[in-house]
Parts: sequence; C-alpha cells; structure tokens
Amino acid sequence: MQYRRFGTTDLEVSEVGFGTWTLASDWWGEVPDKQAMLHAALDAGINFIDTAPVYGENGLGETLLADVLKTNRADIVVTTKCGYDIAAERRNGMQRERPHDWQPESIRKQLDDSLTRLGTDYIDLYQLHNIRIEPVLDDTLWDTLAALVAEGKIRALGVALGPAIGWIEEGVESIRRRNIATLQTVFNILEQGPGLTFAAEPKVADGTVSLISRVPHASDALSGKATIDTVFPAGDHRAHRKRENMIDNFEKADSLSFLWEGTGRTRGQAAIAGILANPSFATVLPTCVNVDEVREYAGASDVPLTADETAHLQDRYERNFDHDDRYEMPLKSSR
Repeated sequence: MQYRRFGTTDLEVSEVGFGTWTLASDWWGEVPDKQAMLHAALDAGINFIDTAPVYGENGLGETLLADVLKTNRADIVVTTKCGYDIAAERRNGMQRERPHDWQPESIRKQLDDSLTRLGTDYIDLYQLHNIRIEPVLDDTLWDTLAALVAEGKIRALGVALGPAIGWIEEGVESIRRRNIATLQTVFNILEQGPGLTFAAEPKVADGTVSLISRVPHASDALSGKATIDTVFPAGDHRAHRKRENMIDNFEKADSLSFLWEGTGRTRGQAAIAGILANPSFATVLPTCVNVDEVREYAGASDVPLTADETAHLQDRYERNFDHDDRYEMPLKSSR
C-alpha cells in the first residue's frame, strides 16, 4: 500500500480507503461479516476509513467503527460528515435524502454525537455531506467549523459532493472560498467530469486541496462483478442508474482491456489505478461487500499505471472511447 497526503495537512492516507456505507445498509447487497471486512482493510494497509451519521439507521455507520478505533485510533485517519438531520424522515422514500440542518448549534451537536458514537475525542477529517451552494456561502457556518478546529475536535475540513454526479458550482466555490483540505466527488475513468474541472483549480493543482474519488467502478461497470446483462433489484442503489447509461459504460469499459489483460491487474484494480494516475486524487473509496473485494481493491495501489498506459487512457477518454452515447448524464446542482 502506498500513501499520499491530504493537502498541506499532516494526514497521510492510504491510496485506497474503506467506506462503511455498505456495512451500514443493504443498498449494495448483503454484507455477511462487517467486522471481518474492517479488519481485512486494516490488514491490507488501509488507514483511511470514511463514514457518516446518515449511513444506516441511528448512526450505525459510525458505531461500527468504535471497537477498531478503541485499539487502533492513532493508526487510523477517520472521516465522518455533518449536515443531515438523522432524526428526520427521509424525503419521498427509503433511498432518498434526509433534510439538511446547517445551523451552528446543530453542527456542534452533530459533531458531539459523532464523537460519542465513534468513541473518540477528535475527527481527523470532517466533511460537509452533500452540501448545497447556500451553506458553501454561509460565513457563519464556516466560522463555527473553524472554531471546532481551534478547539481540537477536528483536524481538517473537507466537502463531500453528492448525491450523484455534478455539483460543479458547489465544488469550485468550496475550493476557492473555504479552508478545506479535501473535496470528495464521483469520479472514475469513464466519468471524469466534473472531477477534471476540480483538478484544474489552482488550489488543487498546487496541492493545497486533495480530491477523493468515490464510485470508482462506475456502479460496477468497471469492477468485473457485473455484466452488461446484470439486472439489479429495485432496492439496490445501482438500479437508480439509467439502463442506457449502464450499457454505455459497459461498452466503453470493454475498450480498456489493455489496462488489465496481461498487466497483472484485475479489471477492478485497473479502474482504481487509473484514478490514482491523476496526482490530484489522494485516495479512492471503492464500494465493497466482502473481504475478497477489500483485498483485491487494496492491491490496486501496488500496480500503478505506466506513463504510456495513462496517456493511452486519457486519449481514449478524450475521444469518448470511440463510442456514441445513448444517454447523456445530467449534472446535479443546487440551482
């Protein structure tokens, strides 16, 4: 496992991280042994663990980590998030967002609740979860966060964009206006926008702000765990993708076999290595549902792309993989 630094902080994180979202919910399939996956991640050299109060019910995504943090706190860079009111009902169904609450007193309570659930007295990276443009521009909110950093409860701040792909204004304004160390966004070698826009920002290009990739396998079009004929059940988060979009992505992915055939990489490792070829990305958060996937994806750090492979990949991307799309993915925004 190789490691990179978050911005100008002293936080060094594994190039492949581990998220608790799949452990706390069944929105990506059943996870039979949650603790085994956590320990497999640590054994593979992963030291960056991403969670949030809204993962699962009643903060389960955080409480799952309490035991490993009790014995490994100094070795783990843990990130959790703020913004959502986890006591509120989800809007319009089970897999919809809960309401946000960005009031300063709420942010303080959210942080204290997270610290209690995690069993720690500080958060290494505190991310604003699926932020909209109004809180990005709210000086009072950011003054509160700065005070929490000064109090020692937070080591560094970040922004996590979502859900889905987009949020260009939110990301750009966060980078330009706010003292953040990281920006998390959907990014994979098939869907590089708007990640490349963020990477071109001066504060990212000079290393002040690091990017974090999520959905690195394009909802399994790049993992080797599904095929173009796979039909995901209604409760599976991958079912939210338009069918035409999934077909496009599988067909594009098939043109990238030079990244895994005869290279010593699996298809899933090649997808992660392709992201890490961009130095703006400090770490990648693959979606895992079993120990084998944790071990496989962690291994991507040790099989980096060559310069020629990176150039060939970018050429393919700029030509849209010589593919005529059936579906153009709309980019989400606050406005």
